[in-house]
Amino acid sequence: MKLNFFQMLALMGPGIAVAATGVGAGDMISATNAGANFGTVLLWALVWGAVLKFALNEGVGRWQLATGTTLLEGWVERLGRPVQYFFLLYLLIWSFLVGGGLLSASGIAGHTVFPGLSVAQWGIIHALAACVMVWAGRFGFFLTVMKVLVGLMFVSFL
Repeated sequence: MKLNFFQMLALMGPGIAVAATGVGAGDMISATNAGANFGTVLLWALVWGAVLKFALNEGVGRWQLATGTTLLEGWVERLGRPVQYFFLLYLLIWSFLVGGGLLSASGIAGHTVFPGLSVAQWGIIHALAACVMVWAGRFGFFLTVMKVLVGLMFVSFL
C-alpha cells in the first residue's frame, strides 16, 4: 500500500505530539544559548543525555512488555503504600507547579504578541481554551494544531 505525503504525515501525528512533549521550544532555546556561549565544550552532555534517555526508555519499555504493567504500577505493587502516597504527593505538587508555569508562559507569550491584555488575562484565556478542547473531546483538532506548530518550530530553528 503506497501512502502519499499527507497520509504519512497523519500516521506520524501521535509521534510528533509525543516528540513535542519531549523536546520543546525551551529546550531548543537553551541548547542554542549553550552552543553560542560555550561552543562544542558541552557536546558531551548532549551525547550523555541521549544515551541516558535511550537507556531509561529501553528499560521502561522492557518492563511494560515483560510484566504488562506500567512502571508506576510495578513500583506500587512491589514497594507498597509508602511509594504510592509519596508519588501522589509529588504528583500534586508537580502538577500545580507545572500548571502555574505553563499558565505564566502562555500569558507572557500572549501578552508579548498582543499587549492589549495583561499576562494574567492571557493565562486565563489559554487555560479556558485548553479546558474547552479537553471537555469537547477534540483530540484530533489538538493533534492537527500540534503538528502545524511543531513543524513551524522546526522550520524556524533551521
